[in-house]
Amino acid sequence: MMGSSKTTEIIKWMDANPTKRYIFVSPLLSEVDEGGRVHNNLNHVTLEIPISDEKTKSEHLLKMIRDGVNIACTHQLYLGMNDKHFYELSLKGYTIIIDEEVNVINGFGKYSKDDLLWLIERKEIKVDEHDGMVSWIGERDNLTPNHRYYNMVQYCDAKALYSTRRSETMMVSQLPIKLFEVAKEVIILTYMFEGNVLDCFLRLKGFEVEKFTEIECQEPSKQQIRDLITVIPPNSKVINYSLSSTWWDTATKKQVNDVSNFIRTNCIQLGLKGDDVLWTVPKDRAIQAKGMTRTLVKPKGYITGTRHPSCYLAATVRATNEYHYKKAMFHCYNRFPLQAVSSYLQDYGHSVDPKVFALSEMLQWLWRGRIRKGEPMVVGIASKRMYTYFIEWLEED
Repeated sequence: MMGSSKTTEIIKWMDANPTKRYIFVSPLLSEVDEGGRVHNNLNHVTLEIPISDEKTKSEHLLKMIRDGVNIACTHQLYLGMNDKHFYELSLKGYTIIIDEEVNVINGFGKYSKDDLLWLIERKEIKVDEHDGMVSWIGERDNLTPNHRYYNMVQYCDAKALYSTRRSETMMVSQLPIKLFEVAKEVIILTYMFEGNVLDCFLRLKGFEVEKFTEIECQEPSKQQIRDLITVIPPNSKVINYSLSSTWWDTATKKQVNDVSNFIRTNCIQLGLKGDDVLWTVPKDRAIQAKGMTRTLVKPKGYITGTRHPSCYLAATVRATNEYHYKKAMFHCYNRFPLQAVSSYLQDYGHSVDPKVFALSEMLQWLWRGRIRKGEPMVVGIASKRMYTYFIEWLEED
């Protein structure tokens, strides 16, 4: 569970096993950069950081792997590795420790449905019946970097593009499975893994996943959590709003303002200041995108604070301790896996559990607040579905 000291315990485990070669992968640069937690708490293992002084970080990472040193890097850098990195990793026998799930599969929206239909009908691309992998089989003579479909060919050549069975034009991009194959062992530190996206992806690719039992986490009891959390349910104005991505795309000014008022009214009643509060909605309803004129969520008095410039935090943020002082967290986003991702995994026999996905995303976000320190915290949930899931989770032992 979040706040159970799993990162601290895995660092102790690394220190007790200094003969292994490690790559520690974190979603946050602050965790792995110089002076970060993983460096300060190691006595017998030294983790080095890829830098970009003379070469790119990716090039420096490759040299470090060739040299067989222990490495600390971000999810982004780890996921950007290529065949050269994979080859060197396969020779060195690294233990890769991944703090929180990595995003290995995404929707592919670089081309329109009409573009993809045109490519299929002209037999420029074909879809493999076995796993949906998309291959470029058309002409390549004129495919310069400026060509409309140059990126399409790059994805196909990297074996990174796949189509769902239900619709050949509904596609996903996947990262190379070699990210997991070339390591001696891969340890993933996360909560609610079973039935979530990464679990389904790995099972689809033929991996057997087992629990890592060599560390003991100090997990708080549900009763301790219940004693510390005050839950605010949806009010009469927002309880029938879906608050899903699709709903937010077409939400009216009144509906958006109702969500703002849900946050503001409760904050005022609780006597909270801007620094005390964090809230989440889709990013384009909190920060005005260039060229857009959408109504934004703006709970007056709870838009900015002094310790952080914004009271808004994206719903996908996890692992950071920067908001550990927040007294109240307002979750106003009904979370679902991307349709293309869940459709692809379901079509090939490994369905994502939508409840597990939604609940794990929300819990990770809520645990950015001060509940992670074992201090009392208010949780306001605007979505009826998300509120129900949270109460069920909170009440079960």
